Amino acid sequence: MNFVRLSLFFPLFYIVNGNATAHKSLWDEDVEDEVQKPILRIHHINIFGDSRYMKALTYIDETRTKFTICVSLREEMGSNFLTFNIKIRVRATGRTNFATLLQMRDLDLCGFFAEFSKNPMMKYFLQTDMQLSEFIACPVRVGNYSLKNVSVKDIYPQVLQNGIYKFFVEVIEATAEKVFALQVTTDVRIPSAAE
Repeated sequence: MNFVRLSLFFPLFYIVNGNATAHKSLWDEDVEDEVQKPILRIHHINIFGDSRYMKALTYIDETRTKFTICVSLREEMGSNFLTFNIKIRVRATGRTNFATLLQMRDLDLCGFFAEFSKNPMMKYFLQTDMQLSEFIACPVRVGNYSLKNVSVKDIYPQVLQNGIYKFFVEVIEATAEKVFALQVTTDVRIPSAAE
């Protein structure tokens, strides 16, 4: 996996504390009171799974802050090289157009699976509770797979403004066929200090 590109992405999820020597996440429980935590609610999820390969479903939990993806793979993904692209877009409150906050292309999905499944430091580095199915490796075999407890706070930067955010991820096989795509649309509201 291209860790240089990924390492550039994940610092977006942290803010620098006043003295520039300590880093804190806005999601930390002990963040000072003057910093208002954003309220994120999943509005909807669009999902596409190429019917030749899979059936894909999503489930949003009752708090609308986490989701699960379930994929029933009907045909082995024969390639040992799958890539994925990530994009985050925002339409700030009062604006009419979306702006791209982040776009990364051609990341190594097989490398991500290998690192995430075998390396506990990867989970720590990503600071996430999401769970992959027991074992996913390339080539991806026929079977049922899931990604559980994906929190919206895991996919968006910590410093947010009021508006609508869209998180896109797509998986592409080496043959340049798009086999899976996901879009999570989220409403973000920053409470005022009085709230």
